[in-house]
Amino acid sequence: MPSEAVSLALAASIYPPAVATVIALGRGPDVRLRVFLLVAAAFLTVLITGALMLFLFEELGTTSRQQRTVSSALYLLGGVVLLWLASRLRHPAVLEPKKQAGPTRTDRYLQSRRLVLLLGVILYIVPSPIYVGLVKSIADTQASTPQQLIYLVEALLIMLWMIEIPMLMLLTYPVGASSALQSINRWFARNGRSVGTLVAAAAGAYLIGVGLVELL
Repeated sequence: MPSEAVSLALAASIYPPAVATVIALGRGPDVRLRVFLLVAAAFLTVLITGALMLFLFEELGTTSRQQRTVSSALYLLGGVVLLWLASRLRHPAVLEPKKQAGPTRTDRYLQSRRLVLLLGVILYIVPSPIYVGLVKSIADTQASTPQQLIYLVEALLIMLWMIEIPMLMLLTYPVGASSALQSINRWFARNGRSVGTLVAAAAGAYLIGVGLVELL
């Protein structure tokens, strides 16, 4: 797998909403099954969208010049979007919604296995600019289609570590894992915006740099 794909997979892995969802699933009955369904749905969603993008990039790259133009445009666009996102994250909303006491509506919804599957799809159905750059870096290897799919699966295992590791913790030791994950979630609640800003800014600058190199 190209080192560029590894770097982008690590950047794309920072996704606090997914961690919060896994933690919410750690409460209630059928913890192991519901957590497994969420991770399976998320993995299949990003695998399918990634495979479709690989096919699209292959179709667009009809000549070397066209391929460089498409690559640079995608990288530059993704970088600009990420820098814009970083600037937005630096300015938190003035009014914060009040937290509800007791189980939330989301907690109640997560008791349904079908809704858990749907949530796994919804969380990852829209590819982030970082993920698009990741898939493009795999397409640029010009490897065979089976090899590119293997690279994609490897990248996804890295990208989804923030829900894969909590899943393994909850599958093996649900009671202790739930308490530990609650502490992690509180840390993300305090620092998630700062982490997201840094990741978005760094990934955006990286994608713009790659796009300029491709263009020149």
